[in-house]
Amino acid sequence: MKAIIGMSVLDSRIIFWAIALTIYGLTPQAFAQRRPLSPPKLSIKTGQVGEIGRIDFDPKTGNYIFTWKGLDGKTKRAVYVPPWKATLTVIAKVKFQPTDNFVYTYTLINSPKSQQSIIGFWLAMSESPKYVRVPKGWKFFGINLTVFGKFADFSGVEKPIKPGQSIAFELASSYPPGVVTCYADTDAPIMRVPEEMPGELEERLVPGSEKRLGGKTVGPYRDLTSTKLLSDWQVAIQEGWVKEKKFAHRVQSILRQIILWERQKRTKEIKGAVSKLMNLAQENLKHMEPEAQALLLISLPYAAK
Repeated sequence: MKAIIGMSVLDSRIIFWAIALTIYGLTPQAFAQRRPLSPPKLSIKTGQVGEIGRIDFDPKTGNYIFTWKGLDGKTKRAVYVPPWKATLTVIAKVKFQPTDNFVYTYTLINSPKSQQSIIGFWLAMSESPKYVRVPKGWKFFGINLTVFGKFADFSGVEKPIKPGQSIAFELASSYPPGVVTCYADTDAPIMRVPEEMPGELEERLVPGSEKRLGGKTVGPYRDLTSTKLLSDWQVAIQEGWVKEKKFAHRVQSILRQIILWERQKRTKEIKGAVSKLMNLAQENLKHMEPEAQALLLISLPYAAK
């Protein structure tokens, strides 16, 4: 007690946080856990919509209730079930094969707590893969141009990924891995209305192209650079693919040094730094998820020039 009484306010705060971190199983060196795909950033604004009608959120179901006065003067009601009521985790593993170059394996895991099944998956990709292998009930519809760019289109309408289930598919590409965007579609029911809904209410709905679950993974990336790799490593930290802070910061430091030497055209130093970083990665495999491993052990030699 005497020691505690003699402590400064700063000392007491340090001890408080040290105890709190220990109790909750955290350490100053720990990073966030792997992130599942996220709901869209756009949200449906609730409340009264002029004199037209109103939108209410039901916290028990997670649905939105649209009400308005119909053409016959009676109150009309329609329920909107958001298509983002699923928790989907995407795990990507990459390996190099001389024949097929880079082979990507994606595992899609739908949480047992999800309220919806997964019926589609979109992966940012500029060119068609060399081959694609999907499980029974799923189809690959090629590379399609969307409002967000070119995406590989995978459909599982015939055999959705139900809550608690998972699937895996494989593709091969000539390009090494970089961080890319991915989206997922669920089997949320189409909103049914008793009559045409007033435009002012309909405008509050999230646009079709922006209502998917979305997130980051690694995929074939054509124009890989050290600057892109540094940016990707920062994403890897945010996504929970890197588990140890000191290691993560050391990698960032070496990547920044490589970028500086590239500007100075110091080839010898670049090769030495790449070798050092790959050895560091091998020594810290336990601190990385497969995506982070792919960035350092596979992409690094192609990015650093």
